[in-house]
Amino acid sequence: MKKKFLARFWTPAGTLTLAFIVNTFLSVLKIGWGHSIHSAGMIADGYHALLDSVSDMICLGGVYMANRPPDENHPYGHAKFEPLAQVAVSIFLFLTCYEVLSHSWESFRGGPVVLFTLPSLLVMLLSMGLQLFLVRIERRVGERTGNSLVKADALHIRSDIFASVAVVVGLLASRWGYPKADSVVGFLIAVLIAHAGYELLREGTQVLSDKRLMDPEEIIRLASCVGGVMECHSVRSRGSASQIYMDLNIHVDDSLTVAQAHAISHEVEAAIRQHHPSVAEVIVHIEPFREEHLHGKSVRTSH
Repeated sequence: MKKKFLARFWTPAGTLTLAFIVNTFLSVLKIGWGHSIHSAGMIADGYHALLDSVSDMICLGGVYMANRPPDENHPYGHAKFEPLAQVAVSIFLFLTCYEVLSHSWESFRGGPVVLFTLPSLLVMLLSMGLQLFLVRIERRVGERTGNSLVKADALHIRSDIFASVAVVVGLLASRWGYPKADSVVGFLIAVLIAHAGYELLREGTQVLSDKRLMDPEEIIRLASCVGGVMECHSVRSRGSASQIYMDLNIHVDDSLTVAQAHAISHEVEAAIRQHHPSVAEVIVHIEPFREEHLHGKSVRTSH
């Protein structure tokens, strides 16, 4: 029973659920404690963690929708809900960046003096420990499943660790007589938040805009090694790193039967998937070979 319970956290949905629980706990802890000691850096980091909780909820929704099977209205499936979730999270991050900058600026202009205490330091060390734990789990789950949202969340939490380190430095600097350092830390955290938002927006829009994912020349070489393929061209690819969709044209001897040509197309598909397991679907268009059909860099081979 215990093994089954723990196994749930080694799935994309389970990992994101765990991240949501941890980030919610850290956000309440750091925002509350930050206000009690008047630390702009800790409050900013707390809001960062709160945004992470919202981000995890959106990612969970994206994972749930993306895993739904194709239906009448979505014959190609729901995989693009993952990049949509990434774009939504990036917007929240930009909004949080603005809030953190505003709070830090007010503190820099003349807010209350930061009250450094040992419990404050322990709060930040606990935060960094939990964040390191989450990064390690999400990296392993992301590598094993290829889920883009889990990988993105791992990168996001890694930036949170740097932010937490910056808060600790700000607290210590305030203790040593540099109260403005805490506000400067708030500005640095805002930059980290903006960078994380930019990376998520860039990755999400690349998938939504069907950016090419595979090198056409490599696919042409793989297809040309299959017996019966006279030429390969018009290679296209799209999707995400964990789910690549591809189509290409091959030319075969015009004396072959439909069944023989179809068998060659299956061999081409198998060859591509063998070298690239992340390819979810390959559509091979078959054409009769003619000398005048040679296309640019396409290769004619003899078998």
